[in-house]
Amino acid sequence: MKTTEAERNRAATIFPGMSTMATKKTPSRRRAAQEDLFGAAPAQDASTPAAPSAPPSALGARDLQVLAEGAGAALTPAAKAYNRELARIDKLKAQIARTDALGHAYQTAVQSLLAPLHARRDAGRREMVALLVPHINDKRLSKQQRETARAIVCAVAAALAADGDAEMARLHDEFSPQTLAEKEQQDRASFAQMVSHVLGEEIAAPEAEAGDDASHEELIMRMFAQTKAKMQEQQEQYEQEKAARKQKPRKPTAAQQRAEAVQQDAETTLRAIFRQLASALHPDRAASEDERRRKTELMSAANRAYQNKDIVALLQIQRDAALLDPAQAQLPPEKRLQALTQLLKQQVQELERERYARQNHWEHALDLGFGYRFNEADLRRWLQDLQDEELAECEALEHDIELVREGKRLKSWLNEQHRLAQEPIFPYIDIPPEW
Repeated sequence: MKTTEAERNRAATIFPGMSTMATKKTPSRRRAAQEDLFGAAPAQDASTPAAPSAPPSALGARDLQVLAEGAGAALTPAAKAYNRELARIDKLKAQIARTDALGHAYQTAVQSLLAPLHARRDAGRREMVALLVPHINDKRLSKQQRETARAIVCAVAAALAADGDAEMARLHDEFSPQTLAEKEQQDRASFAQMVSHVLGEEIAAPEAEAGDDASHEELIMRMFAQTKAKMQEQQEQYEQEKAARKQKPRKPTAAQQRAEAVQQDAETTLRAIFRQLASALHPDRAASEDERRRKTELMSAANRAYQNKDIVALLQIQRDAALLDPAQAQLPPEKRLQALTQLLKQQVQELERERYARQNHWEHALDLGFGYRFNEADLRRWLQDLQDEELAECEALEHDIELVREGKRLKSWLNEQHRLAQEPIFPYIDIPPEW
């Protein structure tokens, strides 16, 4: 269940007066409920991307470290650099695993802790709609009061329809001058106009390509994908023009030549290790069925590692298969370590990108609001704030339901809702009222 910022603030935009009611909070009790949910990492659900499976021997990169020969012997600078990159790889992999564990845990926590509050809120919204519908044509109310009742019914019905309530969708279309489908089409047209203005070229409507059964969300995602592709195309064109304007490349410096030589040694070492594994682990060379299965498993892991340039996994498979490193025979020890260290540095860079991507994934999946970062302290604060906001919305809604149900204060309540609806959402930005 993804709780969006718009959904959390929906009560304030539908009934601006509801959010002004003071509510009593009991954070300690809810915090205890939170803590009960984090005893163990939850099982991964099908909607969340699975982490890549590790090869059978991936017990950690540090078990590949170079050790000093004899007591009191010192490691060479190349060996120290090699060991340092192995340690960085282990650290980054642990951070990525921790990121996914936190994301799964809080995704489950949001579902467990907020689902009862959402059910309570939606029940209140349906009750509010049922109470206000008879007053849309109530001649005892002024025209403005009847229009306010109608607008509130349509806004609440639209919010419930967005969660799949077909009856609320029908009710909205009955009382609204625009159907939900027409509003969605207008939203898409506005989005396309805005993007076309920014990009300087037209964005095609996705309806014809997607088909009649496509949902509004699917159409919007198609427009986002089309926009991203256009922006990438423009960026590539800019890069090509920039490269064309560059002067003739200068002769590489001595440092650049050394770096290029190290990179070539690294690529040669990677290919040599993989080719040796591919030859030694070929299933046709197995003497028994058990050995065939083992070699097939190791070869599959080696293929994945080579495609991902995962030198740590390749070295671990090589060690598990008790094979001699062919690069060790081809290169002197120092040059071999330099080549392996270069491959490890590239793997570190890839893991750093993966760590950043996983954090972005969970920030988007959880829809963290402004002012929260993806760490355990901020996630706990964010979840606590979410609970407080949802509870305040429920209590404010139930308070307004009592006012509407009484009848005597209905007119004053509708007048207050109309007055609040005329106020801008942001005090320093002039935003036209919706109704």
